[in-house]
Amino acid sequence: MITLELTEEEIGTLIEALGDWMEQPARDDTQEWLRRQSAGADLDMDLREAFNRRHDGWDAAIATAAAAEDTFIQAGIDAREQIKETSRAATRREERNARMMEGTATPCSDEFMNDPVDW
Repeated sequence: MITLELTEEEIGTLIEALGDWMEQPARDDTQEWLRRQSAGADLDMDLREAFNRRHDGWDAAIATAAAAEDTFIQAGIDAREQIKETSRAATRREERNARMMEGTATPCSDEFMNDPVDW
């Protein structure tokens, strides 16, 4: 990859030249010519995009979004850690409730099970 610094006039000249070149009839129908035509169209769009978004603040927005993403990820990590701590308490509550419920319910025998296989 090569980074170039171009003036507005140079970019305009390149875009115009690419447009003229792509409008020319194909010299031949080889795959190489078709590949270059496609690459020229992509280059034309890339130049237009770079030229037209140079003052739109998009790069700053990307940096802000990346910082927000990091904050969001860290919040998720912190929440998982908090759940791990509270899950021990939840486990103890469930065990306590299970001990209280011991002997209050009778297990179902197989003959009273409502299994779709038996329908």
